[in-house]
This record gives sequence, structure tokens and C-alpha cells, in this order.
Amino acid sequence: MIVLPPLCVTCVVLYLAGVPLTTTAQVTAALLVFVAVIGLCDRLRQRRSPWQQQPGAESMADAPQQEAVLGLGASAIASLPVYKYRKKRGGTGDECSVCLAEVKPKETVKKLPACTHLFHEGCIDVWLSSHRTCPVCRTPVNAAAAATPTSLEVVVHTQAN
Repeated sequence: MIVLPPLCVTCVVLYLAGVPLTTTAQVTAALLVFVAVIGLCDRLRQRRSPWQQQPGAESMADAPQQEAVLGLGASAIASLPVYKYRKKRGGTGDECSVCLAEVKPKETVKKLPACTHLFHEGCIDVWLSSHRTCPVCRTPVNAAAAATPTSLEVVVHTQAN
């Protein structure tokens, strides 16, 4: 009902502008169809989905909260290899894909075992607390595969141009 006054005003303006009556009627019909479709879509959107709670059921606020485990546990994150970063002379520096900052020599970095991508220790720890994959290639991180590190330094070999 709220759309009828603007619709009437539109019809009057079209009529006063010299638009033929048949065109005015067609515009009016198109606007009415548009409003009816929008109204139906709104009604369907507001309908309760079958998977939503029924009235009188226990609300989510009253239900006990269960924390979903999304990322790796603290012990799994701590078991990943930790190194002091060192780059080869003449090579370009690496970048932490989490914070987008350059990894500087002697900074503490972690290398993911499956894909060998390198990150600042703090950055990847925060990432892995809410994700189970590498932020670069999305390879699943398997902390069990992170055996005792064989080296305490990561040397990046880059070819100088």
C-alpha cells in the first residue's frame, strides 16, 4: 500500500509529460510487477528455514557454548621447527606472507614441514591458532611430521641477476 502514492505520482507525471496512455499503463504494470516480486522475495527471506530453531525451543544464548577447534593446538604449533633466519650474500630477502614484512637476518622464523614456507614465528603461531593450513599454498600443516630439526639455521639460496 505504501507504494501506491508514488506510483500514482509517476503516472500523473508521465501523462503530463505527454507520454501516450498505453506507455503509461505499461510502465505502471511493470512497476507493480517489480514491487510484487520484491515483496514475495522479502516474504520468502523472512520465512523460517527448517534447520532454524522452532519457537519455544532452547535458544542459542541458553545453550552451553562449545568452542570449535579451528586451528592447531598450542603443543602442535610449538613442535614446528624454529630457526634463526640468515640469507645468502647478494640474494633478495624473504617476506612473511602473514604480516607482509621482510624477514631480516637473525629473526626467529618457523618453517612449515610439508611445504617449507617460511614465516615470522609470532605471525605463523597466530595464524595456525585459527587455521590448519599454510597461508601461502593451503597445504595442511601436519605438526607430527615436524620431527626434530636437523639444522638451526635456514639458508636461502637465491640466484643473483
